[in-house]
Amino acid sequence: MTEGPLRSFEEIRKQATAREAEVSICVAGDLAADADRLTAALDAIDRRRAGPGASLADGAERAQLVEELEEVRELMRSAEVPFRFRALPRTEFSALIAAHPGGPDQNWNPDTLPPALIAASSLNPKLTLEQVEELFEVFNDDQRGDLYAAAWRANTSAVSIPSSRVASASPSLSDAR
Repeated sequence: MTEGPLRSFEEIRKQATAREAEVSICVAGDLAADADRLTAALDAIDRRRAGPGASLADGAERAQLVEELEEVRELMRSAEVPFRFRALPRTEFSALIAAHPGGPDQNWNPDTLPPALIAASSLNPKLTLEQVEELFEVFNDDQRGDLYAAAWRANTSAVSIPSSRVASASPSLSDAR
């Protein structure tokens, strides 16, 4: 097997950047109730259409509900905010973990570390701890978890080349032989 060209430390260091991660969150939580209501109404019509109580009026009502749901989905998409995080330097990350000690069976405090890590790792938008805590008062558990997971991923996950869905679905050259 042929190896690639050898690189100097200077070349490697010049190319090296800290790991980043991004997550998009729909910040208009009130729209979720509208989407849930419309989805439930569509499900009810679909159940009626599958049974003996089907009506021609169901088609027009369903089309109207589909249109309304698509409008809500578009509003939700426009309310999505991308949050980008960058890995902290190793010593800063270790110090942050140490500053939030956990209980007897915990490596860190699960209540205080997430907002601190999100604030310290936030890149765009750049958030202060106070701003993160303010968002945590509005966001639900999944939204808070998604932010924390992205900040954690930036600080702990490897930088690897993602596999291509197209390439993995295509037959390999060895399959063609």
